[in-house]
Amino acid sequence: MRRLRDFWFGEADVAPLALFRILFGFLLFNWFWQLFPNLTAFFTDEGILPRADVAASYPDRLSLLSLSGAWWPAAVIWAVACVVALSLTAGWHTRLASLLSFVLVSSFSWRDPLILDGSDLVFRLVPLWLAFTAAGDRWSVDALRRSEAPVARGWAFPIRILELQIAWIYLATGLEKLGGIDWVEGTAAYYALQLEHTFARPWAHALAVDPTLSHLISWSTLAVELSFLPLAMIPFERTRTTAALGAAAMQLGILLLMNVGNFPLVMLAACVLFIPPVWIHRVMRDAVGPVPATPPVRHARPAAAGALLVITAAATFVTAVPSEMEALRPSGDLASLLRSLSLDQRWDMFSPNAARSDWWLLAPATLADGTRFDLLSDRGADDRSERYSDPLYTRWTKVHERIASGFYAGYRSAYARYFCRAHNSHLVPGQSPLASFELFYVERTIQAPEKGPPLISETKLWSQQC
Repeated sequence: MRRLRDFWFGEADVAPLALFRILFGFLLFNWFWQLFPNLTAFFTDEGILPRADVAASYPDRLSLLSLSGAWWPAAVIWAVACVVALSLTAGWHTRLASLLSFVLVSSFSWRDPLILDGSDLVFRLVPLWLAFTAAGDRWSVDALRRSEAPVARGWAFPIRILELQIAWIYLATGLEKLGGIDWVEGTAAYYALQLEHTFARPWAHALAVDPTLSHLISWSTLAVELSFLPLAMIPFERTRTTAALGAAAMQLGILLLMNVGNFPLVMLAACVLFIPPVWIHRVMRDAVGPVPATPPVRHARPAAAGALLVITAAATFVTAVPSEMEALRPSGDLASLLRSLSLDQRWDMFSPNAARSDWWLLAPATLADGTRFDLLSDRGADDRSERYSDPLYTRWTKVHERIASGFYAGYRSAYARYFCRAHNSHLVPGQSPLASFELFYVERTIQAPEKGPPLISETKLWSQQC
């Protein structure tokens, strides 16, 4: 019992935390950097989702980018965000950089919910928990500015809350999967790895149609997710290392077989929190030289900060309980407050069942001079051949997925008007304006094993006159 108490409330080696801060900072910078090409399309009133539409649908979501609908304020906030991410990476004013990162990621996320994917929740919540930790006490500008020797240990409790966030992601997702049948029966990978028009890599198909491999992938994924928290959140180095290696193997498999953006990268980085500190000391000693030995020091543990951390963590984690425990989730004004503060979370990736269909969009368009083409590709307007996913995941994949969904049908008008503006506001002399286009959703439904080839259907979503 004493060992468990010391593990949670004693002191911990800050080396894994400091290395994670560096890795996460690089990934956070890349997260912001990826947004730049689409600042106008995603974060201005000239884009696919004007502020009025966001306010009508998400009235309790706060965003700095809602203060203006022009491009230049969005660009300024983006530039500040990049600097903040680099500051976090370098460990310069680490706590402030962590809090600012939380605010800035939340602001970009809630300015345009159409672009969001599962990784964005990780990038939003991790800086919040980092702000409570001693993440800037090693391998940082903050550490160099101190006159005393580098700090080797820090209060364990905030570090455990950060680790619990990562473990909670796995557990909540695994429990959601148990509510379906695909993961339990072992057929989830069969469906997921055939989504080559959206998320699966082209070479994943061979694994999907092999019954042994698809069952193994499905069950091992479920096993890793359900076992991670019990193995990682107890004070035994061997079980924590097992959890970290299992999760790393799973995330590498996702990275190799699926095109789902930043999620496997940030979850891979999080694995360093759970590996033995001696491994990190060995690597970093070779990289930056030996660290002078320091006697154990009992660091201050502010009661107010601890109480705030407990309350915040409890309120945040309870929003992510599985669907079967829906009654435990906050509701009413409390739920609205948590959403306003960006403290809510939900983890249900490929749950409770794997997606059984993928899709592509066709947008036959006509210019004023009669020229016809496809608005979303370099193909002809009447080319109905299959469209495969981009080699690199882009946020337009999520946008198009949501535009095709009936739940988001109310956003199609603003989405369509954006393409008219984007094409017709930058015409060069002699270039014909866009007159009209249509939007078709082509769905490819994967049948159960041995039930035949995928079924193709086409639905008209929208018709736009520019």
